[in-house]
Order: sequence, then C-alpha cells, then structure tokens
Amino acid sequence: MSSNLNNFFFYFGLLVYSISLHAYRLSLFLASPFYYRAKKMLEGRKNIWQNIEQKLDKDIENNIWFHVASLGEYEQARPVMEALKIKHPNYKIVCTFFSPSGYDVLKTDKASDYIFYLPLDSKSNAKKLIHLIKPKMAFWVKYDLWYFYINELHDKKIPLYLLSASFRNNQLYFKPYGFFLKSILQKFNRIFTQNSETKELLNSINIDSIASKDTRFDRVYRNVHQLHELPAIAAFKGNSLLLVAGSSYSIEEQILANFIAVNATDCKFIIAPHFVDEKRINEIENTFRNNCVRWREYEVSGDVNGKKILIIDCIGILSKIYRYADIAFIGGGFKHGGLHNILEAASFGVPTLFGPEIKKFPEASDLIKVGGSSLVKDSTDFSIQLKNWIQNDEERTRVGQSAAKFIKNNVGATELIMQCIFEKQ
Repeated sequence: MSSNLNNFFFYFGLLVYSISLHAYRLSLFLASPFYYRAKKMLEGRKNIWQNIEQKLDKDIENNIWFHVASLGEYEQARPVMEALKIKHPNYKIVCTFFSPSGYDVLKTDKASDYIFYLPLDSKSNAKKLIHLIKPKMAFWVKYDLWYFYINELHDKKIPLYLLSASFRNNQLYFKPYGFFLKSILQKFNRIFTQNSETKELLNSINIDSIASKDTRFDRVYRNVHQLHELPAIAAFKGNSLLLVAGSSYSIEEQILANFIAVNATDCKFIIAPHFVDEKRINEIENTFRNNCVRWREYEVSGDVNGKKILIIDCIGILSKIYRYADIAFIGGGFKHGGLHNILEAASFGVPTLFGPEIKKFPEASDLIKVGGSSLVKDSTDFSIQLKNWIQNDEERTRVGQSAAKFIKNNVGATELIMQCIFEKQ
C-alpha cells in the first residue's frame, strides 16, 4: 500500500477517532440521568485534576504508570506490579482506571500506591497527566488503547509495554484501512500476547511481539496458595455440594432458578452478581421467590433460616468464595462478548459452566479442550450438565482436576515479562 494511501487512512482514522471522543463525552452527559454507570463515570471524574495533583508526590521520579480498563485488567496487571515492587522497592505504582466498576472496588488496593480515574482522552489531557505522573515506564493492559495518551508517551520516549494482549482477525487493526489503529500498536516498545494466535496476527501486520501467555494465570495460581478463609461460607456450605454463580447476570440467575424449581437437590447455592446495587439484589430475590438470604445479613446474624441460597451483596470476596465451591456457573456467557473470569474458579479445581459467547475469550475454549469446563447453550443444556456433575462425583472430580492442571501449566508470564523488560540490566 502506498505511503500516500497510508497517510490518508491515518488522518481519516484520527478524524473519526476525535469525533468519536466528542460524541462519547456528549453521550455520557445525556445518559447520566438515566444510566447508573454513565452517572458514576461523570461523578468519578469531577475535580479529577485537583485529586491527582493533591495526592501525587511531586518529588517522586520513579513512578510506573499502569492503565487498565476495569477490574479484570487490574488482576492481569497485579502480578507485574508486585514483581516490580520486589525488584525495585523504591518505585511507586500509579494506576488509572477507565471504568467505575474497577475503580470503586480497587481504589484502596495495596498493590498500587496511587489509583485514579483516567481523564478522558485528549491531546491536552495527555500532556498534563504525563507531566504530573512523570512515569519511568508505562504499561497498558490488554486493550483500552487511547491514542493521545499513547502518542504522548511515545513522543517523550517513555518505555511503553502492552501486557496480555489478545486480538482477533476481524478487528480493524488487521484490515487494509486500519492504519490509524495499527499506528497505535506500533508505538509500544514491547507487546506481550496471551497466545500464539495473537502473536501471528501481529506478525501479519509487521508488528513484533512476545507470546508470554496471560498474567492472570500467575495471579489465580498464587491465590490457591494463599489462605483466605471465610468461615461463614464454610458454615453455610456444611456437608452439601455448593454451586457458585459468579459475576452473574439476570439470565444466569433465571436459568439457575429454573433448575432449582424442578429439581430436588441437597445442594447449596451462592449468587455473586456482577453488579450489586440494591435494584439488582431485589431482582435476584424476586427471581428466587425470596428463598434466599443476603450475605451482609447472614454475616451479622449467622443464621440463614433454612434457606439454601446466599446472595453476595458486596464486591471483593468472590475469588475467596471459589475455594469452597464444588461447581461454578460463570456469568456473561449469554451476553455478547461478556464472559467473566473463569480462571479464578478453575484455579481451585472447580469445574465451570458458562454460556456460548466465548469468541473473545480464548481461555474458555482452551479450558473446554482440556476437559476442565463445559459450555451450555440454554437452560435445558445447563440442567443436563449440572445434574450429571451433581450425581457423578468421579466425573466432577476429574473435570476439576483437569481445570487445576490447566492453570498450573500456564503460569510463568510475569517472569518472562520481567526478564524481557530488564534484560539489559
């Protein structure tokens, strides 16, 4: 393709990108009175510069900047953050979030020294934020690639790395007219991919990368060896089999409610929804006809009044709950591109079920291939598979062991990343 045509596609892409940014800001403002997440995003960015300027230590020059979209990407970043802290204890970790669902949960997390919302992308915001942070190096995690921030880091020759990258061949990066997006990827000093398929895609557009696997494996594998006991969960489970519906939406909850309504079982059930606002908790209670108790009530009273369904009405303990699970039903697989973290449950040797929308999640396909999980297409499929695992202890154990082995076989991304970053030191 000629350089003139490449230039055309670049500037046309930049124009579309800039217009989209303005449209996004306007849509947030218009949607905020009606949509909770839009409102939270605007509220979180009020007085954002004052917040950053007040909290950042202006004398620190060894800041390392991590940008993540939300909770899942932070979990991917955390092993590298912790490894950097061990290697260079004097470094300070500055983390920015785009989404309120991540920021609200982790704004006091100890892995980072500073946590802020990312100001919306613009040339002036990029210059201002990078001047304030003064990063020694910067890490982007998986995606959420904001052009003006990445371009400013590149122009200032600040080493920039992309962690746990995962791309698909139908994305614009790999189209002849995707030169603008390709130019963003070209600005990274190193790209570490989750899998060899992404590495091959990047090679096809002449971008070198390193197939390092997914840092989440390191994170969840470490969780297995850290003792996070929840005695109240153990007491709730008792001697029963426990199914945990993790990061669930209404569709997973309805599928589970249908199963409970027509199957007599001694199982206990925990519902840990993706969103835990009062509206969602009320919706879950109605779905299960109030045959349930809330976690925060149970924590205080220690009594479930004979109910078999426990609703987790807070955020931050799901990864600890999986230790007690016998089966997990992971949310998001019935929403387009929305499957949530299946690795946390698998790391504890828990067989997992999830819906069919997994194209963007190669770890789900890989886990199915090794026999550590099962995809369910609908309520009937779910009922058949769940009854099989409830009734067949040997099969359930075999699937769980395959899941745990899959996690163990995929650790090591963090060590490889650290070696590559500091190979000349």
